[in-house]
Amino acid sequence: MSVTATPKAPSATQSSSRVSLNAFEILHLIHDARAMKRRAAVKANLVWIGATLVGGLVCWQIVADHFALSREVDRYVSLIATQSASQNGVINHAINIASEATVLTGGLLIALVWWCWFNDSTKSARERLLLGFVAVLITAVLSRLLQVSLPLRLRPMHDLASGFLPLPGIDPTLAHHWGSFPSDHAALFFALVAVIWQRSRWLGLLALVSALYGVLPRIYLGLHYFSDVTAGALLGVASVLLFERFGPRALADRGVDWERRLPGLFYGAAFLASLEVATLFEDIRQVGRGIPAVLKQLGTGVIS
Repeated sequence: MSVTATPKAPSATQSSSRVSLNAFEILHLIHDARAMKRRAAVKANLVWIGATLVGGLVCWQIVADHFALSREVDRYVSLIATQSASQNGVINHAINIASEATVLTGGLLIALVWWCWFNDSTKSARERLLLGFVAVLITAVLSRLLQVSLPLRLRPMHDLASGFLPLPGIDPTLAHHWGSFPSDHAALFFALVAVIWQRSRWLGLLALVSALYGVLPRIYLGLHYFSDVTAGALLGVASVLLFERFGPRALADRGVDWERRLPGLFYGAAFLASLEVATLFEDIRQVGRGIPAVLKQLGTGVIS
């Protein structure tokens, strides 16, 4: 008569050990997944930094001979602006002041971006919008780097060879601190237009009108050549389209998570960033323009 051995039930110690082992394996997998995500985010950021540097060098090479290539078109547009310009100093001054109205240009564009943010609260939509806004900030940096790294291009109102005659009522020293190419107004405004246009065509048209309102008077006033505005607009639109399509998703995902976990801190920072974009970083520019004078005083030992 055979006796069948009955399997013993696992002891409490063995069950506890197995449960602990399973929990350890789960934690290890979670840690590995997070590490892989961090490595992927770092890799994506490094790729974009490298792409930005390469793109900047390519842009520099492309536009190095731009001034000669566009000279005839720019001169023709400058002559048209001069012939159609008013000789009334009050009118010209009013046009200058009106074109700088933040509420109708950068402020309105930023308001439309915020409308897009709250109109679609899905995670994917907000991630793409964040990438678009980061592209706007990158555009501001790129346009300024091009302005300071390219050979100085005098503005039409400062260059007698352009054929542009200074307008009555306009300060002839206006914006003489830096070159005219590319137009940072056009770069920033049209980058915002690209962000808005992809969410709503009707809002995009309103944004386009606002951007044109902000940049076309600058050609009329002799602050920019036609090609300055065109190049700035192309730079802004291209930056947004490329960054929204190929930008680091991990960065956008982190931003959306930040908004959900710390909404007060997120919206406070977003407000400050939006304010700077709306005013085209005017306070930062003023500080930057004052640094050389401060360094000069430090060098001479004269501090007032």
